[in-house]
Amino acid sequence: MKMKSLLGIMLSLSILQSCQNDETNGIQNEVNKNGITFMSLIDDTNNSRAYDTSWETNDVIGVFMLASENKNILETNVPYVTSKGDGYFISQNQPMYYPENNSTVDFIAYYPYNENTNDHTNYTINLSDQTKQNAIDLMTAVNLTGRDQTSPQGNLQFKHLLAKLVLNLKSTSGSSLKGIKASISGLKVKGIANLSNGSITPSGEASAFSLYINEEATQAEAILLPQNLSESVKIKLEFNGQSQEIDTKLSGSIEQGNKYTYNVNINYQGGEITTDPQAQYTKWAETPLITESQLAKPNIKYIIHYTGETYQNSALNGVEIRNYSMLYDTDLKMAYWVAYPLCSWYLGDSGRTDAWGYDDKLAENLQPNLLKGISGYDRGHQIPSGDRTRSNSINSQTFYYTNMTPQIGQKMNQAIWADLESAVRGWSSATDTLYVVTGAMPTTQTDQTIKYVQDNDGKNMAVPKYYFKALARKINEQFQTVAYKLDNISYSHRDYNVGILSVKELEEITGFTFFPDKPEITESIKSQKTSWK
Repeated sequence: MKMKSLLGIMLSLSILQSCQNDETNGIQNEVNKNGITFMSLIDDTNNSRAYDTSWETNDVIGVFMLASENKNILETNVPYVTSKGDGYFISQNQPMYYPENNSTVDFIAYYPYNENTNDHTNYTINLSDQTKQNAIDLMTAVNLTGRDQTSPQGNLQFKHLLAKLVLNLKSTSGSSLKGIKASISGLKVKGIANLSNGSITPSGEASAFSLYINEEATQAEAILLPQNLSESVKIKLEFNGQSQEIDTKLSGSIEQGNKYTYNVNINYQGGEITTDPQAQYTKWAETPLITESQLAKPNIKYIIHYTGETYQNSALNGVEIRNYSMLYDTDLKMAYWVAYPLCSWYLGDSGRTDAWGYDDKLAENLQPNLLKGISGYDRGHQIPSGDRTRSNSINSQTFYYTNMTPQIGQKMNQAIWADLESAVRGWSSATDTLYVVTGAMPTTQTDQTIKYVQDNDGKNMAVPKYYFKALARKINEQFQTVAYKLDNISYSHRDYNVGILSVKELEEITGFTFFPDKPEITESIKSQKTSWK
């Protein structure tokens, strides 16, 4: 079974703005040797899969048929296979048929198939071996009840009974992490599942087990048994004879069907391994990684602005819609990055408010006063005013001084950079949501000196040496990424593609990790470097 990641819930609140298509497939009784066949789907609204929700060729499920009236078992653990991996399951050896007396039946289906499972209330779970994640990620489908030959079409809707832990690993020293090991102790790995109601009963003693490490050593994964915790889950990393323990802060209980994502930067130099785990912060698909060491600095502030409007007519009813977030340096008086979603909902006809003012999320003395502009520079927006025209109130938030930096005007901000901003708005129309990170850096890898200008009150604010954008979108169910980097100089032309690079290259230049909570955006996708149309 291939697996698909959803946004993790650990240490985060994820607001998704994507559209899902409902599928309608059928369960039918074929008048041939195949008997009853099934169509199926995997319910990915709250699951633990790591890659996608499609079946693989020759995946096998087990099916029980019960009499609806008294729940007597009519057929026991019949194997069904999807030979093409399309979710169409057929029994090749012992097909089931509806009762000849036209009585109704219920179906209980599960994955992965175990030929020794004869009791649907007593399915044995053992998660000690994590090397094949799909072979232990238990799913059940119990939605098809009261069925007979005349029943309307429907699907076997599979749900996940276990949980998933994903540890995203990033080397900050430039060295490969291949050979790294990760393990967990203090968790129970054995239990019994009742396939009819999805309940899990842990059994045995807690034990240690190794996480699965992917080939690139960028991700460690574990399927977890739902259980109450006596203490927070800790992960031990081992690399080249050195070890380091990480406290995931996952405590209380491991909940069925949840996926817990944890990001950690790893530095290995001079024979010593050090880690910088992800901090606790509210994040979304576009939010770059923020580490504990970053937020520990008194001058670094994570700021979030909401629109004042809430989602309607969706599963997120009543949840306030985000505008943008930023990582702001009170010493430099500038944001390193501003992250935001871009889609048609944010665009309208409010126009430019020019509501220059202080950010209400931060003390005024920690911001520049830019009411009268910046001598020699434009007040360059990081999230453009043109990306937030739904209403005056939403647009006015783009005019906060925290969103401004000293940017070269006529031949940068008003020219090549403006054209790039316009292109980004155009690209957003090709997808449900375009995820954007716009940033500014006061130093480079070879020039660590910082240039300052003064605000209207005489306070110093840093002048960026370059600006960047990291972009991600989904087209035909596949993510695409691209990035841009433009120096803060006067350009003799307006071809922003001179600054094109991959998101992976931008990560190496800036030190930031982009889209850390979208495992679908793999390293290969981050390596894309093709101009969008």
